[in-house]
Amino acid sequence: MTSTNTLRLPIPEKPYPDWSRFLSAVWLHGISVKHIDPLAVSEHVDRASESIKEAMTRRSEANTIRPSAFIACARQTYFAATGSPSGGMPDNIGPTFAIGHLLHELSYAAIRSALPKGFEAEIEKEVNLPNWWPDDYSRFNQSGHVDMLLTVSDPAAHEAYLGTEQPHTMLIDFKTMGGYSYRKHGKTIFGEDPDAFGYLAQLAVYSDTLGTTEAGAIIAGINRDSLTQPLFPRYITAQALKDELARVKVAIDMALENEDPGEEFLIRHDKEAYFQCGRGGKRGFCAFRDICKANPTREF
Repeated sequence: MTSTNTLRLPIPEKPYPDWSRFLSAVWLHGISVKHIDPLAVSEHVDRASESIKEAMTRRSEANTIRPSAFIACARQTYFAATGSPSGGMPDNIGPTFAIGHLLHELSYAAIRSALPKGFEAEIEKEVNLPNWWPDDYSRFNQSGHVDMLLTVSDPAAHEAYLGTEQPHTMLIDFKTMGGYSYRKHGKTIFGEDPDAFGYLAQLAVYSDTLGTTEAGAIIAGINRDSLTQPLFPRYITAQALKDELARVKVAIDMALENEDPGEEFLIRHDKEAYFQCGRGGKRGFCAFRDICKANPTREF
């Protein structure tokens, strides 16, 4: 993918201190009507239209285990692997997904427009899953895609924009968020706080298959409730990715052995997991919250 726009992010007086602030600057520069490439906008709006149609008309979600679903909690993985009944998505969830697809694509267009020369962006990159991932096609997806992989191909650009201490590549996952989640995103301690939506688990698996774990990764929050808010990238350390990957592997091994791990997410996070799990008067949004609650292994 190439851009026709020459109004790329200017070279800063001194390098950005990290990939997060570099990404913020690229996105903010590129999203401006003064800098965004009309051809990139057209291409990505066309891409978004197909995703929007699917979001508004899809009637069911497959319960196959994949990096983006059913690995945030070991009991989720177990229930999905054993074919346990799950609750469906709300019938009116389509617009939420549709807006998310559009904001993703506009962010891709902005970054393509402003990304300096010497940087390469791979967008919606398809990847095969790691060798340790189960090759059970009926229960586990065998491939996936990552939102964006940025790579520096020119050492001079690397030094000018990021300095020599930063890694030459960065895996980025964009997430659209409501205002509350956007603010909470800024305070999250990744690897310690509940990863209710499985963002960390997803990046841990994809970093492993791409061989980018040591570089860390970024979750970039987009505020869908206030569209003039800037992109909010948060860096995930290599250690957090490694720790989460180890947990995911144990969860999958237990599921393959047909071993119920119990209320694993609740065990790890106690009352902080109520929002996800539907306990303590919270509605909950885990697809398996009802069957999990109906089959307790301990008191909560």
